[in-house]
Amino acid sequence: MKDKTCLITGTASGMGRLTAMAAAEAGMHVIGVDFDVANGQAAKEEITTKTGNVNFDFIECDISSMAQVRALAEQVNHDYEHIDILVNNAGLTESIRRESADGIEMTMATNFLGPFLLTNLLLDKLRTSTPARIINICSDAHKMAKGLDWEDIDNKKKWHKVNHGCGFQAYARSKLCLVAFSYDLAEILDGTGVSVYAVSPGYFIKTNIFKHMRGVMGLGVKLVKPFLQSVESGAKTHIWLTTTPDLDAATGHYWEHCKLKESSKFTHDNELRRKIWEYAVEVTGLGN
Repeated sequence: MKDKTCLITGTASGMGRLTAMAAAEAGMHVIGVDFDVANGQAAKEEITTKTGNVNFDFIECDISSMAQVRALAEQVNHDYEHIDILVNNAGLTESIRRESADGIEMTMATNFLGPFLLTNLLLDKLRTSTPARIINICSDAHKMAKGLDWEDIDNKKKWHKVNHGCGFQAYARSKLCLVAFSYDLAEILDGTGVSVYAVSPGYFIKTNIFKHMRGVMGLGVKLVKPFLQSVESGAKTHIWLTTTPDLDAATGHYWEHCKLKESSKFTHDNELRRKIWEYAVEVTGLGN
């Protein structure tokens, strides 16, 4: 994998940081992306020091902002000859409903719409870098979503003040969309040399994804934190799919702990997947 170029979002901490470390150890040119500049730069310094690999670039970007994602893609397409691996890792879960700079519910914007737009804007670069890989970090929590409420896709009707149930449902919906997108993308890219993998790190990882949780749930996260799955365990499949040369793993499938796993029946609903894609194209302005 030496000299491959790997772009990873959410590298300031957690599983993204560990994946960036592994990619650097494998000799890749790593592009780390995060909105957290201080910790993102600290991650870069730690990784380059520990691995001796100075081919590490940090780019500031808030994946929830469509303008920032477009700027990131423009910079990457201009500055890098090839992108061999794209890891859409950045994600969050909320207790309080917030909106992105574009007026989109923050969970959906960060976990699905940002990765959707970034991936599509980098597709030409990935196609010319074959064999290439797209690794979408999803979650088994997507199985909590029983379809999508198109009349309230932005979670405005019920989500007021601190509401953990609405927060987790928003998270589940966003990850359902990301799994469905992964399957569609794999079909579109079939035969091109670009492979697509949807990955579940397993349940309840000890990362910063819970940092926006408030109230009782925030206290609960603090209490159970010592018992959560380690970041190293959660990142195992990320790292395997990112760093394994001549990877003999089927594209267009759902993975957990380096093994195939079945995803929600809704992710195999072609009509729902069509609506998700059309929704994402409209909201992100892809093609405009």
